Amino acid sequence: MLPTTRINDRIEAFLAHRGFYLHDVRILVRNQLYLVALSFVVSLVLGLPSWALAFFAGAALSTMNFWLLAKGLQGAVLRSRGAVAVTLARFYGRMILTGLALFGLIIWGGFPVAALLAGLTTVVINILFWGMFQFHRQKGKEA
Repeated sequence: MLPTTRINDRIEAFLAHRGFYLHDVRILVRNQLYLVALSFVVSLVLGLPSWALAFFAGAALSTMNFWLLAKGLQGAVLRSRGAVAVTLARFYGRMILTGLALFGLIIWGGFPVAALLAGLTTVVINILFWGMFQFHRQKGKEA
């Protein structure tokens, strides 16, 4: 077994233990954790410590939001009553807290806005690559 396979299995077991029971959701969350760690290390290696910290703050914030969204939507699928209201309340609550966190990071922390925005886009990049991989895999099965 390859070392990366073992690491993937351990992370996926950790996520499954935390309530991520859908395989594709576990893959998305796992890849997001990898993307945040890799991009932070690359920023540090390039010698941009303040930029790297701001990037990491944005990426961590979006990863936390993604984690809670993915976990909440899995629970909403199981619930039939009030699932929409609960999902919307959680969504707006997360958005308010994210806005307050960004306000604090920009105004009080003095973090560069471009780095924060770049960090926030890591979830979108993760989902785009996952979607392209799924599309490519499906095309390969049809051929």
